[in-house]
Amino acid sequence: MSGLQNFKNSDGTGVPLPLPAHLLVPHRLPMLIIHRLLERNEDTALAESMVPKEGIFLDSQTGLLPEYFIELIAQSVAAINGFDARKENRPPFTGYLVGIDNFSWIDRAFPGEILQIRLKKTYKFQAVTIMEGKVIGPNGLVACGEIKVWEGKE
Repeated sequence: MSGLQNFKNSDGTGVPLPLPAHLLVPHRLPMLIIHRLLERNEDTALAESMVPKEGIFLDSQTGLLPEYFIELIAQSVAAINGFDARKENRPPFTGYLVGIDNFSWIDRAFPGEILQIRLKKTYKFQAVTIMEGKVIGPNGLVACGEIKVWEGKE
């Protein structure tokens, strides 16, 4: 992918970013829709995706399904989990999407466009984390909302 500069994690570890998503999340095609984790800080992260030209998230009449943007944010959170596991030399935690709140679809995204997924942790209590996600396209904000995830050992 082009169009975005390569970011590095700021925590001083030897795990370089960007990393391809398939090394960080359990998803595989056709469900794997993020491409790279670009940046990871204590409470924020940045991922990247390219809008698909075909697949399960496209409807021939309406274009991208709204669920695509929720899944982009959820997979970006999963990439954080995978990155942290790599950095700490441990298996990733099991994660579940347990809530969606305050979602808005502001603009459209089109096949082939590069999207950035910006994440910010807004709440953490034991195994539950709430992340605010913003999906940004070439013309600005496309979608935003919060997801609640549970991550832990099974």
